[in-house]
Amino acid sequence: MTSDKFEPRIMGFLCNWCCYTAADSAGVARYQYPPNIRVIRVMCSGRVDPVFIFEAFSCGADGVFVGGCHLGECHYQLGNYDVMLATALTKKIMTKIGISPERLLLEWASAAEGSRYVQMITEFTNNLKSLGPLGTTDKVDMDVLKVKLSAARHSVEDMKLRTGLGNLTKGFRKEGDYSAQTIEDKIDQKIAKSIDSAIGKQETLLWIQQEGPISLDVLTKKVGQPTADVEKYVSAFSKKGLVTETNGKLSATSNE
Repeated sequence: MTSDKFEPRIMGFLCNWCCYTAADSAGVARYQYPPNIRVIRVMCSGRVDPVFIFEAFSCGADGVFVGGCHLGECHYQLGNYDVMLATALTKKIMTKIGISPERLLLEWASAAEGSRYVQMITEFTNNLKSLGPLGTTDKVDMDVLKVKLSAARHSVEDMKLRTGLGNLTKGFRKEGDYSAQTIEDKIDQKIAKSIDSAIGKQETLLWIQQEGPISLDVLTKKVGQPTADVEKYVSAFSKKGLVTETNGKLSATSNE
């Protein structure tokens, strides 16, 4: 499909007080912009959870736009700062599962900036057109991508990962340095291992459920993590009664 014929599907999460009002202002002013975005209004951009973003991709979105108030103008004080961390975490996971982080855009617009909103959506739509449909230019097989998206969706609900993100958020609120490099460095230092573990665990179970009976060697290749880590995940699921091993093959139990 050529980029001039491809029309990306965009899910937008817009802050009620600023970006959503900017979109409304653009409509009242009859500004013209691509009709590709479908909007969900949230009270604050800080309410946008990584779960929402991966759910959008799982439902067929080619891109996700998150729009909030300008920094320092959040009606709930720090919500737009918090979402900077959440989207950075999401982009880190997107990269790990083979999806371009350019498919997720976080931007700001005040209630009076209808023209800015139009510009942001137009540029994002054009960028997604150049990227192509989800999965095609990301060079990920769609069947594999479905598993990886499901794993990502469940991984961001992992208690250890969410606790790590919560502690990271508290630390940033105290220190106040929200530069892109600092955010990336802190995520790598504090919760990178939790990200790898959460994704690995979820992919391990999903591949067993989908492909089982499956050998450990094949499973390890599909998960893409060290054999020792995959064995650890399998052992944990076995203790919970979710996975059984018969003749060297792993299967999901019927009471999963």
